[in-house]
Amino acid sequence: GMKNEYNGVNPQRQPGPLVAPLGGRVDENYALLHPVQDAGEFGSGDADIWAERLSVRSPDTRVLLRYGAGNGWLTGKPAMIERHIGRGEMAYLGAVLDRKLMRATVDAMANKAGVTRAFGPLPKGVEVCRRVGEGHDVFILINHNRTPALVDLPAGMHKVLGDGTPEGGKHRVKLPREGVLVLERKSGSS
Repeated sequence: GMKNEYNGVNPQRQPGPLVAPLGGRVDENYALLHPVQDAGEFGSGDADIWAERLSVRSPDTRVLLRYGAGNGWLTGKPAMIERHIGRGEMAYLGAVLDRKLMRATVDAMANKAGVTRAFGPLPKGVEVCRRVGEGHDVFILINHNRTPALVDLPAGMHKVLGDGTPEGGKHRVKLPREGVLVLERKSGSS
């Protein structure tokens, strides 16, 4: 909502053309020198680096997260808003949240939208990328750690490329330190 299709800055306040459907907008934004407290539907935590003071413009726009007390110009102001539109919902988050609160927020929003993970929880430092093709899915596992990592697979898969080895059955692999493994699963299989 900040720029148009020609990379020009929109003249209206953020989020530009999404203000009307969102039923809210950004009134002010600042780079933060110190973390500010946030609390709401997904728990509590801190925002750091960036904060936007949001305002609600429609009676059916809900505030999901607010800045806490003692935050000066942000105290009690919305940090995240949401509005039901047609068959879906639109949400706007105006802060960079700490890891725990961001995870809780993303998990809750994904769950609400019916989005599921391609993999379950991953070990720290392990990344997974999914590519979907006709009749099969390809997963690229990357271990950014300097130690091996055990990864639980959501289903049986076969190795296409890489150094990972099965560990305790077809649903777990051991990735070597800084290793990459490419796996394939036929669509609809488990």
